[in-house]
Amino acid sequence: MYTLIYAVCFYTSSLLLTTPFLRHFQYHEARFLSLLTLSAISFLAGFLIPFKISFYLAFLAFMALSLYVIYRSDVKVENSEMVFAAVFAFFIFLRFLDPDILDAEKFMDSAFMNAVLRANSFPPNDPFLSGYKLDFYYYFGHLIGACITLLSFAPPEVGYNVAIAALPAYTSLIIYGMLRNRGFKTALFGVFLTVFSGNLYSFVDFFNRLFSGLPVDGGYYWNCTRVIDNTINEFPYFSFIHADLHAHVVAIPIIALVFALMAREEESRFSYAALILSLFTLFATNSWHYPLAFLAALLAGIARRDRWLISSAFLSAVPASLLFLHMNTPAAEFSVIDERSDVLQFVLYAFTPIAASYVFTGRKHVLYFLPLSAPLYFLSPVLALLAPLIAASAIGIYKKDFYSAILLSGLLAFTLPEFVAVESRMNTVFKFYIYAWPAVMISAAANIEWSKWKKLAFIALLIIGIVYPLVATPVRYGIADMTLDGMSFMKAYDGDYYAVKWLQSRDGVVMEEGCTQGALCAYHYGGRVAAFTGNPAVIAWTNHEYVWRRNYSLVAERAKDVREFYSTDSCEKMREIAGKYGVKYIFFGYEEKRLFSPDVRKFERCFEKVFEKDGTYIFATKNLS
Repeated sequence: MYTLIYAVCFYTSSLLLTTPFLRHFQYHEARFLSLLTLSAISFLAGFLIPFKISFYLAFLAFMALSLYVIYRSDVKVENSEMVFAAVFAFFIFLRFLDPDILDAEKFMDSAFMNAVLRANSFPPNDPFLSGYKLDFYYYFGHLIGACITLLSFAPPEVGYNVAIAALPAYTSLIIYGMLRNRGFKTALFGVFLTVFSGNLYSFVDFFNRLFSGLPVDGGYYWNCTRVIDNTINEFPYFSFIHADLHAHVVAIPIIALVFALMAREEESRFSYAALILSLFTLFATNSWHYPLAFLAALLAGIARRDRWLISSAFLSAVPASLLFLHMNTPAAEFSVIDERSDVLQFVLYAFTPIAASYVFTGRKHVLYFLPLSAPLYFLSPVLALLAPLIAASAIGIYKKDFYSAILLSGLLAFTLPEFVAVESRMNTVFKFYIYAWPAVMISAAANIEWSKWKKLAFIALLIIGIVYPLVATPVRYGIADMTLDGMSFMKAYDGDYYAVKWLQSRDGVVMEEGCTQGALCAYHYGGRVAAFTGNPAVIAWTNHEYVWRRNYSLVAERAKDVREFYSTDSCEKMREIAGKYGVKYIFFGYEEKRLFSPDVRKFERCFEKVFEKDGTYIFATKNLS
């Protein structure tokens, strides 16, 4: 129960952090922009000094400025803060029920966040490949998670869950504030459509299971994100309750902030600077989304005849290009594809945003383009479905409607994976669709007219969308651990929990079984030491390291050496392998015993034992006494 204190600490410190920004920004912008600015300063300074030092220096400066502003002026918390507080409390409650940082990509996200927290300079060490750097991946999203962790004064395994709850809260507040001037109902509808709505597949699947006697289980919760064959089709609510602190999830509130800064009525040099910062941090968080947001900002500038907005979009490309040149991305290969999405599968995923767009943003001239879209079916069924909206949004830009720019960027995000791919079609669909959902939903909500028949359409979309959160949430969170400690599940694995806690305060390369027994072991328990300490393993998550680095021999050699290390009885051979990779600590716990069944006595014979509890041991390669 005590871990909830950390959530309160984050809420309080993040609220104080907002104060200096209220002079130049609207409340919903300032709330998240303050965190983004703190993260960006810590990031840039982190190339020169250790990350934690850079963070605390910036944090103390902001706190001093906040207290000064509060002392000198009448600072008020707006009523819209209730949106942030309510959504944050809801997701904190969910993570309090099931806090486990386990399965899917959570080990990776925890490892990267811990690597950032440990970094003496950027880029951080690769926690899954000792001796290498995290320069192949856009890790800024994990840096934001690290900043939230430090703002909450929590250990990383708790801060991870605070960050997961903060992301939908920031997203909801930005959307609410962005749409509030169009009416209270419109703003709430926009938040629901974007953040809390499920897709049509989840609606159909629920009633299919109900009437056919099939259980509403984990398959129901999961299947609605695998609708289009051989692709991943997440939407924000799934991503938020799934709770991977992954790049595409952290990018969602940044996308919303970019849209909000484009839509603000008051123009100032501060808003343009904030847009440049937001676009750059979007690139650094999830590079897939940057070209789409860049295009949205460019088109919005054209729609508003705002040359400074256009210039801001281009200026953001300067730091983005510098960062890209600093990265090593062999996996980022561009290709033209001939595979097309099944139109029924696409509709089952995208019906809610597309229907909302046709109903609420559609004008009479949309109907004029329907006959023209028919021939496009043979080129791409998805393009044929979206073509009238694409044409209508282009006309909207010409008529100075900047929300049409947001809509067009979202529609293109749905369309482009029909023709091109970066790395793979699976990942391109995955990353582009998670951008398209908020882009299309927000632009649709901004154009709501509450006429009688459109109210009926709203009710229909509400019914379709609300089924998934009502049904999938208790399926996903069906236990009650009543803690925010994301490592608590490890207490069932001998003494691994306490051994990892011991290592969190120590530095050095670790020998562990990090997933050398096949591709899928990475999604279970392999690599847990690197994940929760940030100390680099000799090798972990072998399948991912191969995809990232495209170097099979490097990964295979290390996996072979780890297997040999735990299998051999020769002290000489173990010392040779440990010396090869500069290993400082040897972890001998649940996973090592399960896979190799080694006798602990051989480690006691060859190395110094520095930790022992409940059947888990840590040995040092050198005498640490």
